[in-house]
Amino acid sequence: MSKISTANKKMLLASTIGSMFEIFDFLNFVFLSSIIAVLFFPKHLHGLNIIFTYLTITISYLLRPIGGLILGHCGDKYGRKSVFTLSILLMSIPSFLISITPTFGKIGYIATALMVMLRILQGFSLGGEVPGSITYIREKFSQNNYYFYTAWLTFGANIGVVFAALAVRILSQTTSHTFMYSIGWRIPFLIGGLLTIVGFYIRRSVSESTEFSELVATKHLAKIPIFTLLSNYKLELIGGILLSIIVSLTTSVFHVILPNLFVLYFNFSFNAATNISMVGAVTLAIFSLIFAFLTRYINVILILRFGLISLIFTLFLANVLSFHTILFNHSSAYLYLITFIISLSLSSVNGTFFGILANLFPTQVRFSGVAFCYNFAYIIGAGLTPIWSNLIIQKSGSYNLIITVCLFVAIISLINTSLIKKLRK
Repeated sequence: MSKISTANKKMLLASTIGSMFEIFDFLNFVFLSSIIAVLFFPKHLHGLNIIFTYLTITISYLLRPIGGLILGHCGDKYGRKSVFTLSILLMSIPSFLISITPTFGKIGYIATALMVMLRILQGFSLGGEVPGSITYIREKFSQNNYYFYTAWLTFGANIGVVFAALAVRILSQTTSHTFMYSIGWRIPFLIGGLLTIVGFYIRRSVSESTEFSELVATKHLAKIPIFTLLSNYKLELIGGILLSIIVSLTTSVFHVILPNLFVLYFNFSFNAATNISMVGAVTLAIFSLIFAFLTRYINVILILRFGLISLIFTLFLANVLSFHTILFNHSSAYLYLITFIISLSLSSVNGTFFGILANLFPTQVRFSGVAFCYNFAYIIGAGLTPIWSNLIIQKSGSYNLIITVCLFVAIISLINTSLIKKLRK
């Protein structure tokens, strides 16, 4: 293994910051959705304003594939570095603007339109941010254990969960209701914008990836990367999407849906639900790096399968045997244990899937391929999840079907590992 240069360490830090911001911003919007619903949608909608707020999240996810395809095309055609640097700047601008946007009470429906438009712009830029980081790290660390280095994106995302939860908790505990509805809700978006500016200045100094530079030198660039991708790599796209869905779905369910479920339906305090979510996030952050490091010694498909099998087993037990009783009895110790076990299972998946996904595609179309798989999976797994899961809870009052969906997707993902193994060969 070659020594890691200072420039590459800075690049890794900047990538981790970008990944951290993605989940930090998403969870801030979800955690603050009840406030945003009141401030940016008309009062006569009554309970529907929260649904419209979730629809805003979904719309931003729907724009991610478009952003991913455009930025992916630019990354495969003109270079990784420029897109890698631009995408994080495009993320910071909407966050800053959201933090200063007047509310519905000030400018009416213009406020609603501005909020939706800014989220759309953010979704567009996010479509290229994480795929660009995955591609860039994979090519920068091609002579090293790139599974380990791409896992730093997972680390950053889960640390973003912790920061988002802490930010909202500190604000809600130390400030008044009036402050939260006037200024308080703006602070997390301002912090997110500042965070990405730091990443932008670090990224300005990075160099182009060696693999892409070689493509340019040999004139082997794809003329229209997306056409090449769709024509020649159909199975890779299917395998990549199925690989990514389990990660996007479980991230949304276990970091967003279940904590809210604990508060709304099982009378847990917000602090208790937040603590449970943070335990899961810290477990995922640490053990994702550990499992990714172990790919030096253990076949990566075996690690992936181990995680999926243990996840299936744990979800089955949680859904059928003891989870319901634990929640109603407020058995926090057991709930923490289940959260730890589920997060540990997910760690071997989350820690390896970025590296596996990047390896499915050759350098010519790697950025476009990763962006296509990642963003379409996140529409299904994360963008639509707040809506369908809330509808399930409203209609049935039960969490069981949500866990069953996760179980079903985990089984499909396990079957998909046979295709991934074949494609890697």
